[in-house]
Amino acid sequence: MKHPILSAFIACSLLAGGGAAAAAGPAQPEPTATPRALPPAPLPARTAVPTGKATPKPPPPGRIGISGVWEVQIQRGPHTTYTHFKLHQRGTTLFGTYLNQHGKQFRLHGTVSGKFVKVIVAYIDGTKLVFKGRLSGTTDMLGMLREPKAHIAFTAAYRPKYNFMEDISPGGMGGGLGGANTPYIPPRRLST
Repeated sequence: MKHPILSAFIACSLLAGGGAAAAAGPAQPEPTATPRALPPAPLPARTAVPTGKATPKPPPPGRIGISGVWEVQIQRGPHTTYTHFKLHQRGTTLFGTYLNQHGKQFRLHGTVSGKFVKVIVAYIDGTKLVFKGRLSGTTDMLGMLREPKAHIAFTAAYRPKYNFMEDISPGGMGGGLGGANTPYIPPRRLST
């Protein structure tokens, strides 16, 4: 059994050769093709017509390194305190603002070296908080917070926010211990 496409090719070639079909052997029947629907013709390209409106501003430049708002969770025993960093990175240098659990802002500075981050927050009274952590990509951080009297575990997650205060709910930061609709309950200091 001969292949129908090959037979059609040979038949067309022989017919184009002008009588060579008789010398080559018996004539092959001409193949019949089933008609196929053609795809619709493409639409003509539209040309831009000036409307007199200003060109929109380009989008803001992409995020640089670990710059941006970070939600920080400090694990104090069974309680979690929510704070925030607003970091700006220039090379390996970090600077920005720290927002504590009471909504007060303090300056911060630090460094980033590969996957390792160090952020130092200086309170007005001279007290320093030192966050040392390890990055997981550019959106997660895990480390230890060194306070004057304790070392405490913390995690931080990048939150793509334009406004530093967007993460704060009306009842406080976070959502309390009961979920998003409950007011924030600040941790109590235990007397020793």
